[in-house]
Amino acid sequence: METQPITRRSLLMGTGAVVATSVATSVLAGGMFPSEAAATPMTWVDVVGHFESKHEPWSVHLGNEYGAAVGEFTRDATRAAEGTQSGRLMGDFSAAGRYVALRKTLDRLAVTKVTFKVRTEGVSRVQVRLVSATQGQRNAQVNVTPGAPGWQSVEVTHWNNIAGMQDVIRLELQVWKDHMVLGAGSAIAWFDDVRVEHTVDPVVPSGLETTGLPLVLVGEPDLVPLVVRARYSDGALKDVTQHSTLSSGDESVLRINEFGYLTPVAPGATSITVDHLGATHEFPVEVRAPQELLPLRVEGGKLLEGDKRFGFTGFNYDLMMLRFPRTADWSGLDADIALMAHWGLRAVRVPINLGMVQPARGVFPDDEAWAGELTTRGMNSAWLAMLDHFVTQAGKHGIRLVLDWHRFPVDPYDYWSGGNNHDAGTGKPGTAFSYLAPSPTERGALDLSDPEHLATLLDSHRWMATHYKGNPSVMGIEIPHNEPHDAFMSVQSNWRRITEKCALTIKQADPDRLVFAMVGAYGHDVSTSVATWQLPNLVDGNAPHHYMPNAPLELRPDAQDRHSPWLARDIDDVFSHAIASLFAPYSTSPVPVYNGEGGSYGWDSFLPDMDQATAGDLMIEAALVQYYAAGAVGKMHWALWHNANDFVPFRESFDRHFRRYSPVYAAGPVDWSAATVALVQNPAAAPIANGHNFSVVPFVKLALDLNLGPFHLLTDDEIIDRLLTMVPTGLEQVDGLTAEFDYDAVVADRRNLDERVRAVLASDSFGLPILWVDDLEQLNKGQLADFLAGAGVPVDRRTSPDHQLVVGPEHLVVYRRSMQNPGRDKVHPRISREGSFRLVAENGDQVFSGTSAQLLSGGLRVQLDKWRSAIFRIES
Repeated sequence: METQPITRRSLLMGTGAVVATSVATSVLAGGMFPSEAAATPMTWVDVVGHFESKHEPWSVHLGNEYGAAVGEFTRDATRAAEGTQSGRLMGDFSAAGRYVALRKTLDRLAVTKVTFKVRTEGVSRVQVRLVSATQGQRNAQVNVTPGAPGWQSVEVTHWNNIAGMQDVIRLELQVWKDHMVLGAGSAIAWFDDVRVEHTVDPVVPSGLETTGLPLVLVGEPDLVPLVVRARYSDGALKDVTQHSTLSSGDESVLRINEFGYLTPVAPGATSITVDHLGATHEFPVEVRAPQELLPLRVEGGKLLEGDKRFGFTGFNYDLMMLRFPRTADWSGLDADIALMAHWGLRAVRVPINLGMVQPARGVFPDDEAWAGELTTRGMNSAWLAMLDHFVTQAGKHGIRLVLDWHRFPVDPYDYWSGGNNHDAGTGKPGTAFSYLAPSPTERGALDLSDPEHLATLLDSHRWMATHYKGNPSVMGIEIPHNEPHDAFMSVQSNWRRITEKCALTIKQADPDRLVFAMVGAYGHDVSTSVATWQLPNLVDGNAPHHYMPNAPLELRPDAQDRHSPWLARDIDDVFSHAIASLFAPYSTSPVPVYNGEGGSYGWDSFLPDMDQATAGDLMIEAALVQYYAAGAVGKMHWALWHNANDFVPFRESFDRHFRRYSPVYAAGPVDWSAATVALVQNPAAAPIANGHNFSVVPFVKLALDLNLGPFHLLTDDEIIDRLLTMVPTGLEQVDGLTAEFDYDAVVADRRNLDERVRAVLASDSFGLPILWVDDLEQLNKGQLADFLAGAGVPVDRRTSPDHQLVVGPEHLVVYRRSMQNPGRDKVHPRISREGSFRLVAENGDQVFSGTSAQLLSGGLRVQLDKWRSAIFRIES
């Protein structure tokens, strides 16, 4: 007999890891595969409700077709027929509605029997409903004794006096107002040990898919279970978890029960073997110990954890704003946290709708009215519990959250605030929390020139800071809010004053809480002092939003034809020097800087001739390399989680590149503070546009060509504010420079330069080597290299300008930023290390062993495709 080969692929998805296996099936004597052979029908019994885990997927239905009742479902640990908990369903029909129900989705089953155990209070009957794929319904009613001390066992085989039902997609356990006992204020039913008996034709599937967590923590009591689905030749998928054999490869690391629930025992790695009717595959799981985070602090402009510099890869997680306000998806949240940890993320930015914290003016979650403000709008009253869980669980995985006010109660029709978008424009008042809107029928915007709007924001900052006071799992709060950009906040003095108020409010509630500034112009202004080197008081860090193509580069001729024209810039220039140009104005920042949003957004405008997956992959890799090279302490990717266009096409890229670069960032950022070269320039030496500094770009290009490494961009106003001294000499004040102006070489651009700065730099007492230029565009690489070499500054004339060399605390990164010299692949990194060290490639191979001088002299061959990178670990 011939056996078909087994193949296996593993895709990390938002709901855990999905492992799909094509099953090896043997050819039968009759020439048929087992999946095609006739099978004898048999009966399977699925336990669909034991209510021991919050991840068991039951939902509540409020009987909306009769006017929604008030209903609540909880897992009740005070009574159970089996195990330790039961499912408690409460219905209150005093205001509206006729029934409430617990709903469970089924896989188009041929149901023959439903059994369960039940107790009730205030209601004498429960109804069992089956719903088919064609939305046909059948009902059966069961009499119960309300208030009885024990559990009543129920068995249902007929619905509407008909035995069983085919193609069932949903089971409902209902309590009705009509069946309430006289005088009862509400109806309560407890359910346990719910089982569905159904007939199947057992066949070997064409493949298996398993969803679960790729990474779990020791001691976690309620993990997302492993779910096994059989995939058949017609494309159908069925849950076969309870009809598969599940076994752990190492029970000293991880155990699993027949329902797919995991018990982590000790740190390590193992796999779960799945066997369903002879089809097998393995699901890898890593077990880690939970972490205890130290608080972060900023000292000397550096972000520190203990005494070590802190760096991170990160992501924006929009579901706290665009899903969980409506849906309590605990399994999805836990699976996403595990995925973040699997990628090695150390920080996650959490956009939040301010209305979920303050749904009515002055009403916060510790107010009794808060839950009612949410539930009356159909919102998720467990939202804050989910955010708290996110903070706690992420912290155990070593992930810190950054909180961001991203949405506000200004739109009466906003769905994610409890409104109905379809009512907009009809004149019908909106139902969303929108107390800052102009009226119940008008959409508005946050206006911090309005004292009431400002007070609302400050009160929300205060409440959030108090709620998470001292919690190291919260890395910080962004202030004043996401991407200020209106006319009022575009005025520097207004932005500074409001931002300082927010910082003061937060630190009065939690003195050690870090706050990160979100600058104007949608977060990408680098042309002003207040956005770069002269941040407001009390601010601990800067969190701009730079999307790689939106840089100080000329737009392409086709820009106006693109969906996002501001991203349609010269492709080669973007990959070559966009991020380096964007971050040069932060080179003297007194606080750490991370990029709060960026990534593959707008790929179709930037790279219109590439397929989506390739374009996104190049952008994701380039951003991880270049933000790190530019001195950012972290980089947060923006994508709408699980979105079919924004997330799903890039899942494999996220998995590959974040797992590559997370250890690089975690080892600490590139240190730009000790630069030995300064460029002195007026930021308007070339015209400013879109908040971008175009003046610095020519020098950035030359610095990259020479692999100069960190340099400082000193604007003339920064020198005047921070470095210029006035010392009395006789009857006059003589200008000079402080000792902080300590460089080996200075390049000065005369264009628009303040006369005071020009005079100091041109004076006979200025003792540093200085190169004056009238137009940086005219300065070439050779001229700059000769000047720097003469000043004793090392330059790299041997490595091709195609290569960008980045030396961090523990890694060398080589990036091919262009392909002008395709035959040159030798690089000459300058790594300052005492004695001998090794370079270890990503595949584990040692590629160099020796001293810094030997590496610099002999070089290293690194073969890379255009816009690709290589990482080498530096080991002593």
